[in-house]
Amino acid sequence: MTITIREAAVDSVEAAKLMRRKGANRIELSADLEVGGLTPDTRTIIDTLMAIDDVPVIIMVRPRPGDFAYNDLELQQMQDSLQQIADVGGQYVTFGVVRDQQLDQTAMAQLIQVATDLDLEVVMHMAFDAIAVDAQPAAMFWLADQGVKRILMHGGPLATPIFDCVPHLQTLVNTAPAGLTILPGGGITPDNAQRLADSLGVTEVHGSQIV
Repeated sequence: MTITIREAAVDSVEAAKLMRRKGANRIELSADLEVGGLTPDTRTIIDTLMAIDDVPVIIMVRPRPGDFAYNDLELQQMQDSLQQIADVGGQYVTFGVVRDQQLDQTAMAQLIQVATDLDLEVVMHMAFDAIAVDAQPAAMFWLADQGVKRILMHGGPLATPIFDCVPHLQTLVNTAPAGLTILPGGGITPDNAQRLADSLGVTEVHGSQIV
């Protein structure tokens, strides 16, 4: 499958500009990539949106490092972040709430509703990998029913080489509902991206070294 989207994970304006120049045609903007990405500050969001105005910029909404089970205060912070992102012209956001290896449907429904009301398109990030494997197919369909367009996933623990995760990723790609894109990420480079895309039959890939 010919790769049509190379999504670059970045945590600064300069990194976003560099990745765009190198051929990335979608950007995921975070702060602190070393902890998996957090919500970037408003100035960085504004500057990145101004610098990268010809391809989508997906903005991370994650209030802290660690697990993805957020308390009420953190969930309110996430809602506030969604409002701030919309206020400065953002159009795409990524977040995920997982509790006890299950998708937290209550929290996700609230966040998705806020995003939808703000005309923000929602992607679920790699929190999806924290869902129990046997619960992932149902979670995938539930997210699609809520209007989520894409799920970023590694297919297993991030320390596991992504090609070792191909069998599980393939199962999810094959069973994903129409209109939902499975976006593999984690350990994908220019050297292996096409081989992975061919293995899975996907046309979109993600990574911090994707170009």
